[in-house]
Amino acid sequence: MVEQNRQRGGEEGKKSNQAESVETGSVSWRDTFVSEEATQERAGTADASHGLGESKTTRELRARTKALEALTRASDLFVGLSAPVDESVRTLVTELPQWFQHPETIEVRMRVGNDLFETDGFQRTGDPQTAEARTRTGTAVSMTVVCADQRPDTGEREWLPTERELVETLVSLVKEGIDRWEIDSLKRVSDGIAVLDSNLNYVYVNQQAARLLGQDSEELRGEYVWDIFPEAADTIAEEKIQTTLDTQSPTSFERYNADKEQWIEATVYPSDDGVIIVFSEITNKKVAERELEHVLETTPVGIVLLNADRNITRANSRAEELLGLSRRKIGETAYDHPDWDIWDEVGNPIPREDHPITRVFETGETITGFTHGITLPDGSERWLSSNVAPIKTEDGSIEQIIVALEDITVTKRLEQLVETFQPVNEILNSATADEETKQAICELLTDTREYQYARVSEHTPGTAPTESDLLEGRGAVAANESVPLPIQSQTEVAPAEVAVETGDIQVVTRNRTDSRFDRWRADTLDQGFQGGAIVPLQHRGRVYDLLVLYTDRGEAFGSREQTLLTTLGERIGQVLHSLRTERILHADTMATLTFESTDSASFFISASEQLDCTIEIRDTIPASDGMLVHYASVQDASLDALGDIAENGDWAAQVRQIRHTEDPPGGEVEIRLHRQSLAQTLVTEGAVVTTDTVTDGRAEVVCEVPLGTDICSLVTRVQESFPETTLVSKREYTPAAKSDAHAVGRVLGDIFETELTDRQQQVLRAAMYGGYFQSPRRSTATEIADALSLTQSTFSYHLRNAQQTLFERLFDRLQ
Repeated sequence: MVEQNRQRGGEEGKKSNQAESVETGSVSWRDTFVSEEATQERAGTADASHGLGESKTTRELRARTKALEALTRASDLFVGLSAPVDESVRTLVTELPQWFQHPETIEVRMRVGNDLFETDGFQRTGDPQTAEARTRTGTAVSMTVVCADQRPDTGEREWLPTERELVETLVSLVKEGIDRWEIDSLKRVSDGIAVLDSNLNYVYVNQQAARLLGQDSEELRGEYVWDIFPEAADTIAEEKIQTTLDTQSPTSFERYNADKEQWIEATVYPSDDGVIIVFSEITNKKVAERELEHVLETTPVGIVLLNADRNITRANSRAEELLGLSRRKIGETAYDHPDWDIWDEVGNPIPREDHPITRVFETGETITGFTHGITLPDGSERWLSSNVAPIKTEDGSIEQIIVALEDITVTKRLEQLVETFQPVNEILNSATADEETKQAICELLTDTREYQYARVSEHTPGTAPTESDLLEGRGAVAANESVPLPIQSQTEVAPAEVAVETGDIQVVTRNRTDSRFDRWRADTLDQGFQGGAIVPLQHRGRVYDLLVLYTDRGEAFGSREQTLLTTLGERIGQVLHSLRTERILHADTMATLTFESTDSASFFISASEQLDCTIEIRDTIPASDGMLVHYASVQDASLDALGDIAENGDWAAQVRQIRHTEDPPGGEVEIRLHRQSLAQTLVTEGAVVTTDTVTDGRAEVVCEVPLGTDICSLVTRVQESFPETTLVSKREYTPAAKSDAHAVGRVLGDIFETELTDRQQQVLRAAMYGGYFQSPRRSTATEIADALSLTQSTFSYHLRNAQQTLFERLFDRLQ
């Protein structure tokens, strides 16, 4: 109809120039509305005698004039379209009624795409004037004009022909204005734009899209998309486009052009009649993503990303390890889902409102060092430290949340272990009896999350552990009723033997074991534990008892925990030694044992026999690496000759002269050698050696033990090391019958054993027997320090502290 009007208007335009011509695009508004009839009427040639009257002529002329005014106004609004589209459409709808013959009864509705514009109170009537059009990009444009004042006889409004044509022409003009605006807008964007109709034929393709697609935009127009790109049919591209058509919701996909080494991202938007596809080259973005992925996958920290909707969108492999889940499972589980079993320092669940991610979303502030425990799907527990930070847009809204997870299980466990062991020290500091002390230690260790089972198994020094030794006694404690008692201990024999032999802690875990302990590991796991440990309780190289521990912690008994347990074992061993020494010192009845030996396996017996001399061993002090330092006096033999025996034999002994005499020959020496002394064997068994003298290859060693000591076992163990040894006498006595002077000595001995540290005792004894306190000094601080593998400053520090402690405690007791 528009085309017919255009032809007719072209002919009539030759006859009259009274109406001003408004040109825009291919439509001539003058040609459309200025006909021959109208020109004659406007020239006054109409004959009133025909009965038409001036009213019809005037009405038609007025209608055409208003139509031209309306089109002129529409041209102003939509040719060039400098204002926003919706503002221009809204203005046209508001002003349009004035250009109809009865403006007060006219109501207008106009739709552009999905946007609706209408006059107040618009209601559709029975005879509306409508027109529709569609831009090249598929945007639907429509107009509906109704009249509220209907004819009484028909109920319909009588429209002038000019008014009917005006609606169609306005829609065409608006459509062309919007069309040009859309095309100009698309030309200015950097992304590629392709418009497809409902049949998936190309309607429009801008130059950027044509370049990315490798096609000419004009050649694409009207072509079926899968005819042009058959290789993309039945791919993710077709699936996404069809999904947008079906759901009328945007979708997106990515494609890689191997020939151009180019990545393209396509976002598909629904339109009124088809889809609009926006193409973006994302090659640089993909390269950056790969670099970011490399960083995320190589960082030792777990990374989890959440979007603004609080959904988890990404997790790296380290996060998979820490959370015990695959990335797919992590992404499917909301951050505040109950499946994330997280708890605080005391084991209480962390509520959603206190969750660090919730707090960051609510406050927008970064949270660092949030410490919490988590129970993994396999039932094991782990401690994590979380740093949670928001990524914000320019307006300050949260776009993403990044969570960095660090495994602090080892550190946290060590903190808890230190807290656990601290009360043990308090028990040890106030210990008065062996059995009560061991029971209290086991109860304390199992009254935590660290260990579910503990016991102290008695061990006889110098013997190999047996199954009967490892049976549970009064010291066996389980953390809860779920741990069965007694635990079968026969598989503990092998690791217990190694612990006694080496003095080192022995452990077994689910993921780590010594091949010799496979049975122990299997038994441990069968009992429902994740790991077990046997800790030697030792002092000065003597293993008193064994601490046996089991735990359900997945990552237990690491190197640092073993170090703490080793230190704890040494501390308990020291206390057990002190308690037993105290028992000897304060026993109501003691036994004095005298041994004689001619066994040349003893260095001192062998040297005395070769030199035909007397050697009196005054003290033996542990040094380092199993080395012992002996202080002895030599009579009737050259000290140089003694040194030659030490150097030329198989003793690996080192002799240092402290004092020597020429007539008679002899003096005092310091001898460093390994465990090749009869006296040292007796000390290891818990005896107190009072005399150790060797003359002409025959040793006499006198020691004291409580009367209840198993003397037969003691003799057997001594003879196992030195077969040519005999117990020649045993004498009982009551310590209380001794003199007051001896009682003072007992006080000093008590202070020495209980108040001084091991190192202080060693330093004080070495200084005494090395002649450090004599004047002039027979040994320098450096010489004694070297013998004990210490620095001179360390030796002096321990010596001063030992002297101060010894005399302070003595004077306190004498007051």
